[in-house]
Amino acid sequence: MYQKIPLKPYPSGWYVLAATSDLKKGDIVTRKFCGKEVIVFRTQSGKACVSDVYCPHMGAHLGHGGVIEGETIKCPFHHFCFDTAGNCTSTGYGSKPSPKMKLGIRHYREKNGFIICWYDEYGNAPSWEVPDIDNNGFSEILTTDLDLKSHPQETTENSVDIGHFSIVHGYSNVDVLKPLYTNGPYLTSRYTMGRKGDFAGMGKLIKTEFEVHVWGLGYSFVEVDIPELGMKTRQYVFSAPTEEKRVNLKLGMSIKITDPSKIFPLLGLMPKDLLTKIVLPKAFKGYCHDVRQDFDVWENKIYIDPPILAKGDGPVAQYRMWCRQFYPDGLQPGNTATIESHSDLTAA
Repeated sequence: MYQKIPLKPYPSGWYVLAATSDLKKGDIVTRKFCGKEVIVFRTQSGKACVSDVYCPHMGAHLGHGGVIEGETIKCPFHHFCFDTAGNCTSTGYGSKPSPKMKLGIRHYREKNGFIICWYDEYGNAPSWEVPDIDNNGFSEILTTDLDLKSHPQETTENSVDIGHFSIVHGYSNVDVLKPLYTNGPYLTSRYTMGRKGDFAGMGKLIKTEFEVHVWGLGYSFVEVDIPELGMKTRQYVFSAPTEEKRVNLKLGMSIKITDPSKIFPLLGLMPKDLLTKIVLPKAFKGYCHDVRQDFDVWENKIYIDPPILAKGDGPVAQYRMWCRQFYPDGLQPGNTATIESHSDLTAA
């Protein structure tokens, strides 16, 4: 009997909790993450931190009435303060805090414009890192958050599901420029495809190249090159499990305009910064529309394991084999081990 999502709900890996721009100095936000709550806060010097929500003194929720005081977060109940290492630096009474008084701090990083948090079912330390990405020349990153009934493995599978590009998103002439390559938690591939564009009033077929970069099941971005429009984009998709069978899908986009005149001849006279401010929201709106085209499928499909694949599907079998490493026992539930990697199933 098929189940909606028989996968273990929380694969190991790095997950995005917030964009850097979401968190100002002195901010405290509560996030649902892997079946529990965490808080994300930023001290007055600008250092971000991810911690447990409950004060270890007497259990007050730090996300409800807690405040940032210098480099510490202060509990609303008895004014115990904790630094970003989890140490209690003071009490509300002026007495010396016990060295046992520790706030639980999660493994987290702030890089590439996002605050990411590590999850491991057994509490193990991170076994790999998301690399630094050179964003030189690209615009700010616009982001939005969408709540979705799905699983990180399901949403990330779109990156290798070549068949759906034409069926769901209307692309044509889909071809593989660089076959699927994996190296530990990293997965990449490069495709080319075309779609009729109405950008700047054009109705011709626009050829686009997509290079997918995936680190684990929660951190992905796609480098998009559109030579005919003199533009490159980076399309971010971060799938973070909030509870069983639900994820927060954070979408993001930045752009780099290399030749404004290719968008429209007269635009070559406009300063690039101004043009970017005009183009970025429109491009991001289009990207969000594309992702939402998958929502009805994601929210109503079941997980077939093993899938009965056909030529044109793309390297789904290899992807699922790669996914095994993100589950503590090395395997997803079900019969994934019976999937065979046939070369005729990986061709577009």
